[in-house]
Amino acid sequence: MSVMTRRWIVLAAIAIGAILLFNYWASFQPLSTLAYSGIVLALIGLANLAIPFRFFGVRKRATGAWILAGGVGLAVAALLWPAPVHRVAQHRTRLDDIMPEYQFSERHTVRTRAHPEQVMQATRAATWGDLKSLNTLMKVRGAVLREPLHDNGYFSPDKRILDAFAASGYLVDSSEHEFVMFGAVNMRERRPSGVSNAQEFVDYREQGAIKTAFDFNAKDAGAGWSTLTTETRMMVQNDSTRGPAIYWRLIVPGSGLLRREWLDGIKRRAENDH
Repeated sequence: MSVMTRRWIVLAAIAIGAILLFNYWASFQPLSTLAYSGIVLALIGLANLAIPFRFFGVRKRATGAWILAGGVGLAVAALLWPAPVHRVAQHRTRLDDIMPEYQFSERHTVRTRAHPEQVMQATRAATWGDLKSLNTLMKVRGAVLREPLHDNGYFSPDKRILDAFAASGYLVDSSEHEFVMFGAVNMRERRPSGVSNAQEFVDYREQGAIKTAFDFNAKDAGAGWSTLTTETRMMVQNDSTRGPAIYWRLIVPGSGLLRREWLDGIKRRAENDH
């Protein structure tokens, strides 16, 4: 096996590992994966335009130009790909009842050695301090959007996350083993939706509105174990979903990382109380 072949095998292994890690955080979001793969390819192509990677057999800058063009094309196609509406065929959870239609979603699960009641109690007790990457990611978001972070205590480490969402206008619906939060805003007119209960939320279809809902659902897995799942759904009531689609597909890695940390924090609390 030649040295060049070994280099390409190592590169392929690194790429596969990066994609697997990305999808661990992102809960397998194919379009987001393709978008970031395109961005990475574009950067590699740009680097080869400056200095061809001769140790990988690239001899001409024209090769870098092709890689750059391919990467840009892949990223743009993935970011602008239409977002179809998904409809729940069989309602199994309160989230299904409250948000039966959505265009964007992500789902994460963790197993914990605790009973569902303890898991739900830990879910309500989780604080912003459990999200170790929050401050860094919010700074990155603020820099990209040119919006400085002024949380006014909203993200205080000892503040309960669900209380913060409720204070910001999110409504609550819960059962014994499921906790759902939902809210809507008219982004076109920059005003609250005026929705005051679950049924109004379901029926709310005003143009320019964005509806968001998420839940935590604990199920008994037997032998003293529980499975905790959190799912977030978003629906855009607009003729075009291009902007929200781009935003969603770009924030997926950070969003997924925060949800992983959130679940891990809940798991620690539940097991410590066990």
